[in-house]
Amino acid sequence: MSVRRALHWFRRDLRLADNSALIEAARRFDEVVPVFIFDPHLLGADDIGSARVRFLVDSLATLRADLDQRGVPLLIRHGDPRTILPGLARETNASAVFANRDYGPYGRRRDAAVAEALATIGVAWEDHADLLLVEPWECLTGEGKPYTVFTPFSRRWRNIQKCTPQRAPRLRAVPETVTPGNLPTAEELGMGGTSDIPAGGEAQARRRLRRFAERRLGRYASDRDIPSIDGTSGVSVDLKFGTLSARQVFAAAADYVGHESIDLDPAKPAPSMNAAERERLREAGTFVNELCWRDFYQAVLFHFPSVLRGAFRERFRDVAWPEERPEIIDAWTEGRTGFPIVDAGMRQLARRGWMHNRLRMITASFLAKILLVDWRIGERVFMQRLVDGDAAANNGGWQWSASTGTDATPYFRIFNPLLQSKKFDPEGVYIRTWVPELADVEAPLIHEPARDPATLARTGYPAPCVDYAERRKQALDLLGAAGGPGPASPRPRRSVKRAR
Repeated sequence: MSVRRALHWFRRDLRLADNSALIEAARRFDEVVPVFIFDPHLLGADDIGSARVRFLVDSLATLRADLDQRGVPLLIRHGDPRTILPGLARETNASAVFANRDYGPYGRRRDAAVAEALATIGVAWEDHADLLLVEPWECLTGEGKPYTVFTPFSRRWRNIQKCTPQRAPRLRAVPETVTPGNLPTAEELGMGGTSDIPAGGEAQARRRLRRFAERRLGRYASDRDIPSIDGTSGVSVDLKFGTLSARQVFAAAADYVGHESIDLDPAKPAPSMNAAERERLREAGTFVNELCWRDFYQAVLFHFPSVLRGAFRERFRDVAWPEERPEIIDAWTEGRTGFPIVDAGMRQLARRGWMHNRLRMITASFLAKILLVDWRIGERVFMQRLVDGDAAANNGGWQWSASTGTDATPYFRIFNPLLQSKKFDPEGVYIRTWVPELADVEAPLIHEPARDPATLARTGYPAPCVDYAERRKQALDLLGAAGGPGPASPRPRRSVKRAR
């Protein structure tokens, strides 16, 4: 009796537990041969980041070790998936290729081409829902149209049943019939770096989720905006690469809040809930909102792929962002703008390949609306440096900050870095961590050291690179001219703040 064999193509699902396509392949086929392909199109992109490649390689090394323990080799290949997968299917005598679904424009084109190439040799292609909690076409308006505002999307999203996580499948040992291939180092891929990134792999991801659920989930709403403390989840990189599934993360929140209450809006608890239940919902339900935002931005990218090229809002597509001086862009990128909270965020990004959620909004708003630099430049810098850089979420966050996207903040709302600094880092703890030349400057002077020229001279910290008040007025004139009601007109309903 012949062995029925399938390939599983790992992409953004670098785990064995709760892996939809892998589980289905193992259920229906005798043997599953896993493969990962280093795609030159992705490795050669201008927004590829060394931190992400290093995390990817680390995660692949642990995945290969996990599979080796089961007698299953992880095949590593380099090249175009459209030719590699049909070739591997022939080599392994596989009759099907399984993968988890991709929602970006390149991924969808690539997968359609792979499916067509496989069909010509009689090999089936199957893609499965895995990356998101709710598929983009499942969360639509009553007229069957995609949502472009978060709040109604979230109401519909909460009413859609979420799948529960599944155990890792039992994989039958696979004879080594083809060469597994060597796993390259990040340096061999041209992606060295010095940023301090998290350890990759499924086991480390599950530890991060467990620590978050045990120590920080119950104070998420209270602590997530304070950059000097460890108040965020720390699992964004795991959701990016699939070392955790969104279902596993949602289930951890449901265990804390209560499965009967997890779909409630944290701002609208059930009347029957007691004070403790309301507090759990407020804290952890705010984190569930972030999972909803993740699905929302993926849905926006799926339905409106042009957002990766320019503004979602048509009236902002022809805005000519006036600031193009390299020295101003470099000052922002390198964290020497003379605005301490901005510089702290950008230096954290350079050092850790990650930036606190509140600082992502502050630094993005500052680049677009104070420095008046095209937001797409900042979007690319973030993608080049973020270990958790995700095209949909990064684009959505930048367009929100620049007021050009879906559900964007109104153009006349501009984050004041001084007020943000005093509110969320009142004693300057975060600033001192990342801007050490200001370590002995006391609050409130640490928030605006330029008030004392002697402090600038003593510390070597730069003076502000622009005049905030002057640039704010220019931003209002620039964006106001593009259209939309100004602050003196009736204001639209306030959109939900995006804290990534």
